[in-house]
Amino acid sequence: MRRTAVRRVFCIAVLCLATLPLRAAEDAAAQIKVIPGTTRATVGDRILVRVEVIVPKGATFQPPAPVAGEKPSLSLEPDTAPPGGETPPAKNLFYFRAQAFETGTVQIPGLSVAWTPAGGQQEIVTSEPIPVEIVSVLKGSGQDPADLKPPAEIAGPPFPWLWAALGAAVLAAVIALLVYLKRRQRAPPELAALPAAPALPPHELAYREMERLLASALLREGKIKQFHVELSEIVKRYLAARFGIEAMERTSWEVLEDLKAVRVGSEPQAVAREFLGGTDLVKFARYRPVEDEIRRSVDRAYRLVDLTKVVAVPPAAPPGGEPTAAIAGSAG
Repeated sequence: MRRTAVRRVFCIAVLCLATLPLRAAEDAAAQIKVIPGTTRATVGDRILVRVEVIVPKGATFQPPAPVAGEKPSLSLEPDTAPPGGETPPAKNLFYFRAQAFETGTVQIPGLSVAWTPAGGQQEIVTSEPIPVEIVSVLKGSGQDPADLKPPAEIAGPPFPWLWAALGAAVLAAVIALLVYLKRRQRAPPELAALPAAPALPPHELAYREMERLLASALLREGKIKQFHVELSEIVKRYLAARFGIEAMERTSWEVLEDLKAVRVGSEPQAVAREFLGGTDLVKFARYRPVEDEIRRSVDRAYRLVDLTKVVAVPPAAPPGGEPTAAIAGSAG
């Protein structure tokens, strides 16, 4: 029994001594550990690949780089942001994103790392490719689409604060320049007021309006009432302008009373009474006058203006003085 136990201890000691160089050599070599997020993905999936580089103490190394292989392999793109919003990874941790757009079995290519031990020469260590199965987004023969992963969020370009600030400064300078130039401009000289054309005397205006009314087509179209309404308004406007009375919104009787108050004379009053009475019959009593009666209404309108219009009488010049002008109206 004792001899057997001693022999067993001796064998274990020999075995440990034999593996010490292997362990020392393993500890002195660099290693690459490639851990994919999955080995089965659908077309278009972005597979996260975690790479850990282990080198002896005091050694330096370069970031891992894909090695081209014979079989179809996934393209790898470095991913600087750690997954899941984690804190920045250690210096020996690297992340890649792999993506394929065809179905079948492809490989995550092997990665090589150039490293230099302390006081030694540069060496290269390479990892083995890892197979990944890429399947279609459809589920079997039913052609039902499989669940797709949400698209990767790509951060937009940073806001161009510098250009925005420069643009705002240029705009402010242009506005300030325009304001300065506008203030420096001299105010344009005021145009001399043109003399207003002399107003027509009330009787001249009345003559023109009655001529326009007679030239219209109211009588030819049988619009006798409208003709008498406009003829009456022409005469009332003339009386209001000539004597300063309110004639447009007053009855015929009130207009006659105002004419009496301003002493226009008996004959103009009689003509005005006949004219206003005749037009009132047509306007308010639906009376339809014949041609002779229409002509008499027009004659009375002209007669009333003729009797009351202002006539300038050139007086004789007084001895040694300037000539004077007298304005006379027919007072009856």
